[in-house]
Amino acid sequence: MEFVAGMFFQVMELTGFTICAWAVVRAIPETVPAEKWKRLLAWLGYAFLSIVIPSLWLNDGITMVVLCIYYLLIGRFFYFRSKMAAVCQVIYIAVMFGTQYIAIYISAYCYRIFELEFQNYMYLISVLKILLLIPAVLVMRAVTRRRFKDSPYVKIRGMVIVPVFSMALLFLYNISSDIFLLRYGYHWMLIFSAMLIVINVYCLYFWYDVEKNGELKHRLELMEQQRELTVQYYEDLEENYSESRKIIHDIRNHLHAIERKYELEQSGYIDDVHAMLNSLGMKFYTENRMLNIILNDKLKMLPSEQVDCNLGGISLEFLSDMDITTIFANLLGNAVEAGRGKTDFFLKIRGNEIQDFTVVKITNRMYDTYREGKSSKSGHDGIGLQNVKATLEKYQGEMNICAEDGIFTVSLMFGAGQGQAGKRSGGKRSPEQKGACQENTEQGDGRG
Repeated sequence: MEFVAGMFFQVMELTGFTICAWAVVRAIPETVPAEKWKRLLAWLGYAFLSIVIPSLWLNDGITMVVLCIYYLLIGRFFYFRSKMAAVCQVIYIAVMFGTQYIAIYISAYCYRIFELEFQNYMYLISVLKILLLIPAVLVMRAVTRRRFKDSPYVKIRGMVIVPVFSMALLFLYNISSDIFLLRYGYHWMLIFSAMLIVINVYCLYFWYDVEKNGELKHRLELMEQQRELTVQYYEDLEENYSESRKIIHDIRNHLHAIERKYELEQSGYIDDVHAMLNSLGMKFYTENRMLNIILNDKLKMLPSEQVDCNLGGISLEFLSDMDITTIFANLLGNAVEAGRGKTDFFLKIRGNEIQDFTVVKITNRMYDTYREGKSSKSGHDGIGLQNVKATLEKYQGEMNICAEDGIFTVSLMFGAGQGQAGKRSGGKRSPEQKGACQENTEQGDGRG
């Protein structure tokens, strides 16, 4: 009878450990396809090692190391190859051993207080191991399912230290706890083990925030890099335009001299040459030098009949050249990219001063579904609009996006003529911004 009972509790313990380990792995998104029978054999091997290793060496340190390595190999070859997933597995091993020590200390305390038989003492250990492990696994699964996200920016070496050191401390305290237990009792060891479990589970929750911060830092670096490259591009473009204007000016002088000398004005030849030179020059859209360069560079890619630009009467002098480049190069670049090769495309750019606000509205036809934070262009992460938003925040400005009925509208609002745009706005939106989607049907405004 005792043999049957012993086998029952041993099978129950092994089944519980294996299912809990499997449950943690299943909470992590799979990236490695594997046949079910191979996974089944792998888990049977895990259960087998859980029996054999403690029986052969009677050493918790060896058991920890072997089971941890084997568990990590199961995850890597049959489920996923994620660094963050490996950290989750190591944390589970630390939690598992923590719950085992708690079960042993509680059983030892009951053994002394209630004078249990040794066989019942062993049965109690088996039951408590599973009963304590199950809620810990449920918490780990909940945290993992809600917050797990693999990222290439995770530094796994620093993250693994906590669970590895936790297992080492559990082992060291266990082998050196005889005098401590006799003097202070079992409850302090229970508290210590429980605290290590809580620390590991909390670290699992906290590290997801660290991972997210690493990703955000990388995105900010990309945004800053994009800003610098864009500004450099338009500085080079401005230099080229300046050189072109000088050359065009000199050629006009030569043409006027030739015209006076040979009196060719009646032939129309000189007029044709002047028209050709005009086509090489810059159009005057706004008094802002950098914005004028950007508008000329972007709008030349569209037929003139598709563009309606009127920015007269507004002042953007409080914006630096870099910020003007970041804002308008991204917005106009998106619009031009959407309309390239489309015969029914149109782009409307308006600038107005309304009360205490300077409002710039860019609208164009939209051919793809707009998703916030995502780019419709393949290989892009939507960093352009994030760059614009971050730049506006420097001036306490606002950006409003409206995508309706195939029309995309971006409205930018600044405090009128102030270096700290929007100070007097108090975060309120102007009538122009609130109605961003209301006046788009007449000439067809939007964004692709």
